[in-house]
Amino acid sequence: MKTFVVIILGFIAFAGCTEEVATNKPMKPTVGVFLAKANDNLISHCNCQETFIGAPAQMQCPWCGCGWLFVCPKCRKAFTFARAEMCDLTWQQLAHRDLDGKYGKQPSQDEIDEWIGFMKMLTKDIQLGNDYAYIDGWIFPTSETQLQFEGMHARHELDVVPQAAALSDRQSLEQTLGNRRYWDERKLDQE
Repeated sequence: MKTFVVIILGFIAFAGCTEEVATNKPMKPTVGVFLAKANDNLISHCNCQETFIGAPAQMQCPWCGCGWLFVCPKCRKAFTFARAEMCDLTWQQLAHRDLDGKYGKQPSQDEIDEWIGFMKMLTKDIQLGNDYAYIDGWIFPTSETQLQFEGMHARHELDVVPQAAALSDRQSLEQTLGNRRYWDERKLDQE
């Protein structure tokens, strides 16, 4: 009997099965559709060939790019456009890819749960194959028009997604999201 158990466990380890399979724990579902770096168009400091997005790192200076660029969880550098692609990772795996070592420490379970909740909300309406841009706490299809919303920092009314428009006219970005005055004039009241 011992030999049979050892052979079975050896087969499981050899076949690459996870501890979840070996211990009969239920497998966590994969994310399905999630946002990945689409390309290096417009602004891309990230040289990673393939990467999913990390949680936005927006601070109080959104005009610098933190309010309108995606962040790579691998190299921690920014890029402009993401595409909705199939993701075979779990939410926990994505959270750990972004949070592990981010602040010089391992994340707590509360931090992981908070990350998952926020990212599920951020990506809930994405459609496979569409390109997206990040603006002030929200994501929008790059083809979106007549955007009116309240973000983390400001209220916005935009005819088009500025990042997408900037591909043919850089001024559209410099007059909006890349401009401190744009953000200051629309800043939300801080209570």
